[in-house]
Amino acid sequence: ADRRFCFEVITPQYTRVYQAPSEEDMKSWIGSINNALQSAFESRPSTGTPSAEKVSSTRNTIAAVLTGKTTPFSSQRASTNATSSYISSSSKIVSRHATTGDKPTYMKPDNETPSALLNQIREADAGNKYCADCNSDQKVEWVSINLGIILCIECSGIHRSLGTHISKVRSLTLDTSAFTPDIIELLMLIGNRVSNMVWEAKLDAFLKPGPNVTREQRLHFITGKYSDRLYVQGSTDAMAHFKSPDDTLLVSIKQNNIQQVLYALALRANPNAADRSRGTHAVFLALAAADPASPSSSFVQQRSGSSTLSTPPGLSPSAPPPRPTTPTPLRKPFPVAELLLQNGAEIPTQPAPIPLSRAAQQYIEFKIDQKTGRHLGLGVKDSAGDVLSALPSEKHSPNDRDSRLMKRQSTGSRSAVSSRDGSIGRR
Repeated sequence: ADRRFCFEVITPQYTRVYQAPSEEDMKSWIGSINNALQSAFESRPSTGTPSAEKVSSTRNTIAAVLTGKTTPFSSQRASTNATSSYISSSSKIVSRHATTGDKPTYMKPDNETPSALLNQIREADAGNKYCADCNSDQKVEWVSINLGIILCIECSGIHRSLGTHISKVRSLTLDTSAFTPDIIELLMLIGNRVSNMVWEAKLDAFLKPGPNVTREQRLHFITGKYSDRLYVQGSTDAMAHFKSPDDTLLVSIKQNNIQQVLYALALRANPNAADRSRGTHAVFLALAAADPASPSSSFVQQRSGSSTLSTPPGLSPSAPPPRPTTPTPLRKPFPVAELLLQNGAEIPTQPAPIPLSRAAQQYIEFKIDQKTGRHLGLGVKDSAGDVLSALPSEKHSPNDRDSRLMKRQSTGSRSAVSSRDGSIGRR
């Protein structure tokens, strides 16, 4: 009862309590589960009821990511129960609750197309149509936002089991609110092709698993690739003139070269490294390099020009060539800074020793608000201060939908999918 960031999921097959590493991850999971239910409702035919196979497939997809296992439920009775729960929940009021805070979870607009982001990522690089780890082309709808890769449902479950310190898995279709312009730009600039140039530089092609390997084989390969870093090219030859991976990281940041930044992180560079001359944190350097504000522009260029970065095998010697970017956002995206933060960097509490642009300052403010739970732009509150949020089950008139589906989300409660009435409710 004293554990933080916990939420409960109750289905006809099991009741489980999950603990997230942070409030942000907990809210993201709650939103993803609810959006998965919403997607199931929205994919129903206008008449009739969904087939047991379709419902079971949706349920198994969610279960695979929650548990890290991909073995489907074999019981026909389970499919029948799931169908029953699915149908009965379509007329129920749906709400969600968490253990801490009142930060709103995602409210999906009626006119949003879940596949738009997925298509955008795939169009950026043909390699993104296939899983980065097994080359599968089935259900390649998941990403690791700190590695910048696109995954199939099978490998995403393995990544989830490794922990968020190794891989932070998100769905490209279930909860698109998790993808800020910075994360989207990160995925567009890295993707599977660039990432595998780093993480598979020393891998013999015949050792890479295929789509039909067992879970144990998949786990063995992915653990070796990302946790043990067995296939990353060492820095002995490519960067002998740099004293450490941290030096490689700092020079790469000043060049605004996200490919080389990823490589330095794969060499276990410290994402919180600071420039020796002025003690400027890596995140501040990344912001200044991406959007210079005089005189930080000359500072970054001067420091960057003092060393020439050697390129490891397979990577471009210069900054990434122009590639498709995200639509113009409200502010400039900062993919290099985002990559650092997603891999363990912390925004310093002290002000930056170099001038930062207004866009860079807005980015810092956004990340601080996001971390502390003050970013409240995705929901509305009632007079009591509770967040109002809901998941539409079927198409109704606006007034009917609001009256049927709006439910308060209160501090300290839990998220649960009820096996008794098929709704998500308070316990």
